[in-house]
Amino acid sequence: MSYPKVSILVAARNEEENITDLLHSFTQLSYPKDKLQILIGDDDSNDATAEIVGKFMAENIYIQYVKIEKQIAELKGKANVLAQLAYLTTGELFFFTDADIEVPKNWIEAFVEERKNEGVIVGLTFVKNKNWFEASQAIEWLFTLKLMKTLANFKIQSTGMGNNMMVSAEAYWSVGGYEKIGFSIVEDYAIYKSIIDEGFAFKQLFKPEAMTLTKPPKKYFEQRKRWVSGGISTGSILIFPALIQGFLLPILLIISLFSWKSVLAIFILNLLINFLVGSQIFKALKQNQLLKYIPAYTMYMYLFWFLQLMAYFLPTKLVWKGREY
Repeated sequence: MSYPKVSILVAARNEEENITDLLHSFTQLSYPKDKLQILIGDDDSNDATAEIVGKFMAENIYIQYVKIEKQIAELKGKANVLAQLAYLTTGELFFFTDADIEVPKNWIEAFVEERKNEGVIVGLTFVKNKNWFEASQAIEWLFTLKLMKTLANFKIQSTGMGNNMMVSAEAYWSVGGYEKIGFSIVEDYAIYKSIIDEGFAFKQLFKPEAMTLTKPPKKYFEQRKRWVSGGISTGSILIFPALIQGFLLPILLIISLFSWKSVLAIFILNLLINFLVGSQIFKALKQNQLLKYIPAYTMYMYLFWFLQLMAYFLPTKLVWKGREY
């Protein structure tokens, strides 16, 4: 196996609670350290983010701290940070992840071994969970990623994933980077789509070695409002099953007025399908403990996707990382 030089790009804003775990996981990577460049872009943090990164830099010369002090090309937030970090890269492959992520030991190899000539490859993310609500989010992610994998197998693009994605430097600069693409609240999808539209091949990985870990969001509906807003504004293919899922609850409630047995039959069929699909996914990714949460997940998808749509339609500001968009 060859070991190309890789650059890992991370945008961090007030991440003192999370970034230690990320940086520690970087130090555990099995990839040759002389082939690694890790760029942490501090997006105007006012907590201990800089100090924490500094401690890791002292012992790991491949980790670099970059204070982001300007805005370029009218970009905002994460897109602005990543655009500036890209100019400091030395790698031929760019890896994107988030400050609240932990990467597996063989993360880089999982992508490099699978890559042929793809301009963009998307990995997997697993939500840490301690209760039924968090486990339901974990299952939701894995089901969505399986759908993305299926679409990719048929050469149908779905979406990027900014917490676990690889982009070749050639592909990134071919589309002009984030400055040329312009601002998007879902910057990962924007770069993903631009690269594929430029004619580069793409791939979706589906194996444990390519699976990062993330914490469940503290502000669930803020995150989901951003996702729904981004999906609708960009026309991502994944927004269509999401919208259908969101409207199922009121549809079933209307049907129940005429036949509660029909609603019960639909729910049982949905439950059985989720068990069947889930068992295959969990076995492949070594997450069989999630199978017991399938009933909770089935209820979650009806209720919380409806609530997410309601949150989207509410006349409130789109807020992310303490900023309004």
